[in-house]
Amino acid sequence: MSAGIGDRIRTAREAAHLSKSELARRLGLHPSACVQWEAKGGTRPNVEHLSRVAGILNVRFEWLATGRGEQYYSPGIRDESPQYGGLDSLLNSDERHLLETYRRLTPRQRKALLELLAGMDLMKDTAPGEVMQESPS
Repeated sequence: MSAGIGDRIRTAREAAHLSKSELARRLGLHPSACVQWEAKGGTRPNVEHLSRVAGILNVRFEWLATGRGEQYYSPGIRDESPQYGGLDSLLNSDERHLLETYRRLTPRQRKALLELLAGMDLMKDTAPGEVMQESPS
């Protein structure tokens, strides 16, 4: 019988010397989520969480999700970058780096970053040195 997804998560987590609590902290989740994923008959992580788990534990997503292929990246090769809906060829290296970094953020960090970016977008029409006026409500 092949190992299930919970067994693969446990194997990779233990190989990375992380506790369930630490993995959950890095994901921005309650520790019970990781406990459930590794439990016999427990819940399965969604694709976003599974992708982030693979990145944190430095294992290949395909292996973690399906058990197929190699568990780890080939030595010196970690560039199995995700495809961005056919737009990959349109992204420069900075944009790819931003997307890959964003995927590793916790939900709270993502929200804070999006709020920061929204604030920067509001300021784009403000001349240097000019104070932005709040619009009347």
